[in-house]
Amino acid sequence: MAYNTGRVLLCLCIVFCSSCNRKPDNLEAALRLAGANRPELEKVLAHYRQKPEDRLKYRASVFLIENMPGHYAMTGKGLAEYRRTLRDFALRNDYPVVSPDIWPVVFSDVFEDRCEPRHFPFLDRVYDIKVITAEYLIENIDLSFETWQRASWGKQVSFADFCEYILPYRTGNEPIENWRQAYHDNFQPVLDSLLRSDDPVEAGRLLYDTIFNRLWIFDYQVTELHFGALSLLESRFGDCRLMADYAAYVFRSVGIPSGVDCLLQNPVLHGQHYWNFMKDASGKTVPFELYQLAPAHDAEHNYRKKGKVYRTYYSKQSPSPALRYKDEKRPPIPDDPYLTDVSADYFEGVTAVYKTIRRKETGNLLYIGVFNNRTWIPVTCSGVRRGRAVFRNLDTCVVYQALTYTDDGFVPFSVPFVAMQNGRSHFLYPDADNLLTMYINRKYPLPEWLDWYRRYSVGGQFQGANRIDFSDAVTLFTVTHELDMNCHRVPVDNPKEFKYLRYFSAPGSHCNMAEIQFFCDGEELTGEVIGTEGSAVHQVEFSKYAVFDKDPVTYYNAIEADGAWVGLALDRPTAVMEIEYQFRCDDNGIREGDVYELFYFTTQGKVSQGKQIGTKDGVLTYENVPSNALYLLHNETRGREERIFTYENGKQTFY
Repeated sequence: MAYNTGRVLLCLCIVFCSSCNRKPDNLEAALRLAGANRPELEKVLAHYRQKPEDRLKYRASVFLIENMPGHYAMTGKGLAEYRRTLRDFALRNDYPVVSPDIWPVVFSDVFEDRCEPRHFPFLDRVYDIKVITAEYLIENIDLSFETWQRASWGKQVSFADFCEYILPYRTGNEPIENWRQAYHDNFQPVLDSLLRSDDPVEAGRLLYDTIFNRLWIFDYQVTELHFGALSLLESRFGDCRLMADYAAYVFRSVGIPSGVDCLLQNPVLHGQHYWNFMKDASGKTVPFELYQLAPAHDAEHNYRKKGKVYRTYYSKQSPSPALRYKDEKRPPIPDDPYLTDVSADYFEGVTAVYKTIRRKETGNLLYIGVFNNRTWIPVTCSGVRRGRAVFRNLDTCVVYQALTYTDDGFVPFSVPFVAMQNGRSHFLYPDADNLLTMYINRKYPLPEWLDWYRRYSVGGQFQGANRIDFSDAVTLFTVTHELDMNCHRVPVDNPKEFKYLRYFSAPGSHCNMAEIQFFCDGEELTGEVIGTEGSAVHQVEFSKYAVFDKDPVTYYNAIEADGAWVGLALDRPTAVMEIEYQFRCDDNGIREGDVYELFYFTTQGKVSQGKQIGTKDGVLTYENVPSNALYLLHNETRGREERIFTYENGKQTFY
């Protein structure tokens, strides 16, 4: 979910408008752009003009050709070899599944660390209109119609939905490949057990369950630029965009209308995010996300806040208001007219109205942005009419900021506001007449994975022994609390001296220990690191050595779910009087010695409330802070994750 400013601004290029029917001159314009490749496209048109029964196929070929300009694949020196290396890396088959009762997903994040870094300074765009062949298009069209017409729910799929959600041969800028038959052969047998069910959602659920039982290797560094459909079928490797592309290929190959929706900027995290949707028998959007949410008639993609949702289309969409004002000062906008706002498919949302009549610097455009951990990123815009800018379908429980574009970039137009569940907007005007004393213990919300791993700490044991195999082990302390983000220091009531010390992890936990220190009379004990060999992600940062590196971000992620252990072989037997330990954490609490600065937001931007040094107890105390504001805690010493928050009833509420 890598963050890309240019891509985020694509949302300014789109409004609702899609159709399989275009003006005749669009086809001729596309054919002219084809240049020397025009005869190949004309072969396709001529092929489907011959028989009256191919009338719809002719219309489908027109749809593909007239919308083809602008679609491209990437090529260049080293890219093909890089794709082969990715495939070979993914097909090693030595990835252990972490917590298989939760997800059959391996979080890798190590490809770039184990292979040569990718450098493609001279990649070129190869436009489909210039190179695509008649043979390829005819095969794609014929197979698409075959699956559409054979599907028991096919009659319920309109021709317009067929064109957008089954027919397209690509989802992004992947290489052109003959993928459709291969996917069909892999997944159509799964649906044969449905016995002619006319419910595409039931079929979608069956496909989802089938995919769920197949391992996916998730790596944020492997993203949309590099993998084609056939590579994904073979290796199932990459980030959320590639995961969504894979699902779209699967569903389309068996005649289920499907596609990819996205957040151009996640409103509660950094970066973008992608997932899937399909259409039910009535044409309603049914969202799903591999390994997260299965297709269902009552499916609600509400576990993730969205802000604004956009959909990737094959057909060109109408330009946004931002492009209607040629003389307007506006950010550079990439030429990608294939996204459109579909927020209304997901939520009714809030409408925000801004009066701009007294603000001449606003011009004809006003933007709405969400926070990306550092600054506000625009996700939609509105033309100003009669002194008002109107923004509809804004997701609730999200903080937004109205922005104007100047020579210095985007600047605040007003204070931020929270879109409330009651449909109102709560503006966060700092109240200097009512001051707060704030007790702050984090700069970022607790991670989702904490709920998954909490129970896996209970039952872990700290042991001492004088035999290397711990056959004479004595338990010094047993963990009785759930995994948390805190550092714990416990006394040991056992005077016996031990040569070997270890933490024997709780069942199913893969250890997940970040830091351990053993003490005698206040002095830390040191020795040779011993324990179970190997790491689930093949990096020293997640091996047994991470437990003693004084870095709470790294942790031991053992291959074995049960029986993993890590410890020290001391130079001589010594008594242990105290043990300090910290399980896997995100290091977003208050770290002792780090420099922190608290800000609150005003119409002019951020205002500092002062700097403080992190203390041992993990709490910062700020006095005389304006209430009813939006706040941000910045760590100047380390880290990149930090989120805006409000302070209510003595607690931080992150957004």
